Formats: sequence, structure tokens, C-alpha cells
Amino acid sequence: MKKAIILTSALSLLLITSLMQGCKNNSDDSDDNMNANPEFVADNNTFAGYESWYLHDTKTGVDPANLGMAHGGADSTSERKIYFTSSSVTKQNGEFPVGTIVSKKTTWDNGNMTMITAMAKRGNNFDADGNDWEYFILNADGSILVDGGETKRGANLNNGGCKSCHGKVSNNDYIFTKQ
Repeated sequence: MKKAIILTSALSLLLITSLMQGCKNNSDDSDDNMNANPEFVADNNTFAGYESWYLHDTKTGVDPANLGMAHGGADSTSERKIYFTSSSVTKQNGEFPVGTIVSKKTTWDNGNMTMITAMAKRGNNFDADGNDWEYFILNADGSILVDGGETKRGANLNNGGCKSCHGKVSNNDYIFTKQ
């Protein structure tokens, strides 16, 4: 009788261990699948405090990229500050990684006018034609602007104007300033 109890206990323990290992393997597989197509979705908290991020560059005067009023300020008083979340953001295999965030604060008219724009590398084939970048217009606090009931974000923000202009530097993963 003792042998039967010991044998049953050993088999039960083996079965439980086997089931737990199977669950662990399935969990690992789903993690691998998630990492194969990662996606970053920005929200109203994503851009908060953007002015405390790494200031990559400050440009003054008329924008040499000939963007006109796309980012506001096409006059000699224009100032454009470009921020990345950190100085260590770099391209990998010619592209910025999913989750890369860039913001740009433009002032003009001697500092009386301001426009804040941003872009985030979303990934997961969000917009394959635009290398998965999503574009934003922000409020002063970094929240995403809502104007006339329309949230100012997307691959085709401003009727695709963001993507078409940034497409001029598709060879630099749609970023004008950082190589």
C-alpha cells in the first residue's frame, strides 16, 4: 500500500511539473511573438515634461528645410527646439527603434506664437508606408491637442502633410535633425 501511495505521489508530482513547464513554454512563446512585432502607443502622458528631455538641437531663423508654416514660424524670429527622450536614442540598422519619441517646440513672432509637434515610432505595421511613425500636435502641457472634436494625431495628420514632408528624409528614417 505504501508503494502505491509513493508511486501515485511521484507520478502526480511529475505531472504537475510537466504541466507547469508547458505553461512556462507557452508564456515564453507569446513573449517572443510580442517582441517580434512590438508596438508603442503614445497617450496624453507620453509627452508630459518634454522640455526636460534631451535638447538635441536649437535652430533659429527661417527653416532651411523649407517647411513653411508646417511647424509654425517661417520668419527670422523663429526658434525651433528639438527634443529626444534621451541623448542615447540612436538608429539601429538604419532605423530608430520602436518607442522613439521626438518633440519640437517652435516659437515665432518674437516669441508671441508657439506650436508644439511630436512624432513617435509606433511599430507593428502601424503605417508601413511611413515607417510606422505617428505624428502629433500638442498643447503646452504636452497633452495631445483636440481641436473641433478631432484629436490631432495619426499617420495622416494634416491630410498626410506630416508624412509627405518627413518622407523627404526617409533615408534618415523620417527625422530631419538626428543622423
